[in-house]
Amino acid sequence: MRALLVLIEKGGPVMIVIIGLSVVLYSQCFLLILNLRQSRRQLNQVSPLRPEELPSLRQRQKEIQDTFRQQRVALGAMIAAAPLLGLLGTVSGMTKTFDSLATRVGQQSMEKLAGGIAEVLVATESGLAVAIPALLIVYLAQREVHLQMQKLNQLEGTVRGDLAP
Repeated sequence: MRALLVLIEKGGPVMIVIIGLSVVLYSQCFLLILNLRQSRRQLNQVSPLRPEELPSLRQRQKEIQDTFRQQRVALGAMIAAAPLLGLLGTVSGMTKTFDSLATRVGQQSMEKLAGGIAEVLVATESGLAVAIPALLIVYLAQREVHLQMQKLNQLEGTVRGDLAP
């Protein structure tokens, strides 16, 4: 907890928003991973399908794709927002830095300059640190959805092959 307070102190008020966004973003990423893992487990438990199970297989394909598509939109928006919030912190820190330079002289201005630059760097780094791993998670989830669709198509092909005369 102390580390978060230090981070907020160093990065400025925008850090509160970045931290809140990261909690929501990574909880959604975690749920996506759990859903895909459960879906994969169900696919691996599928025994040879009968022809009458083909409609439920197609419905399953549609559900997986629709769920991922909806989650990807929300996750994409949050991933895009994180570096923008870091940029907002950068602008805020630079504004404070230049204000302090205009009102102070000598040693005090150098201290304020160093503090402002530190705030800029912490906010920018935090925004990127939140976005980049989440982007990788979404890519891996998209790959998993693609693999599951391939598996479902194979199962469908097997059932159709059994139906051929």
